[in-house]
Amino acid sequence: MTLKSWLAGGAATRLGACLTVVGVLALLASGCAGRQAPPAAVNRHATSSPSPTATPMTAAERAWVAGIAHLQKKIDKPFTARAMTMTRAKMTQLESATGGCGRKLRRMGVPSTRLQSVYAMATKACRTYQKAARCFARAASVSGIDGGTFAGTPQERIQRRSLSCGFAAQGNASNRFSDATAAARYIEAQNP
Repeated sequence: MTLKSWLAGGAATRLGACLTVVGVLALLASGCAGRQAPPAAVNRHATSSPSPTATPMTAAERAWVAGIAHLQKKIDKPFTARAMTMTRAKMTQLESATGGCGRKLRRMGVPSTRLQSVYAMATKACRTYQKAARCFARAASVSGIDGGTFAGTPQERIQRRSLSCGFAAQGNASNRFSDATAAARYIEAQNP
C-alpha cells in the first residue's frame, strides 16, 4: 500500500487526531510542570468572620449552672430510696417533689444567652416532671391511707396505671434534666 492510498483511506484524519492528542498531552505536561493545582475543596472567599475567643462565665451563670444541678438532686431524692412503701403520704410526697420543678426553675431566673438551650431543655424536663406529679396525685386520690385498694376494683386499676405513669414520667424527666445539666457543665467547661 502506498502512502497516497493510505492517506486517501481516511488514515490522514486518524493520524492527525493522534498527533493532536499527543500534542495536547505534551503541552499539558510541560505547562503544569512544577506547579500544584489548588485543592478543589478550598474556598478562597471567607464565609464568616473568625470566631471570637470564649468569654469567661460570670458568677451569675456559674450559680445558675450549680442551681439546676442542685434542683435535679432535690427533685429526684425521694426516688433514690432503696425501698419504698407506697402509702398515700408517699404518693403525695412524690407528687410534691415532681410538681415543683417548673416553679423552682422560674424562681432561678432566665439565664444568659449562652445558657438558653440548657434552659429550654430543663423546661421540657420540668413539664415531664409535672406529668409525673399529676400521675402520682391521681394514684393518691384512689388509695387508702395505707396505699391500698381493693383488688379488681376500678380504683386498683387506676392506681396501678397512675403509679406506672408517674414512675415512667419521673424517669424520663430525670434523664432529660441530666442531659440539661450535662450541657450546662459542658458550656461551663468551654468558657472557664
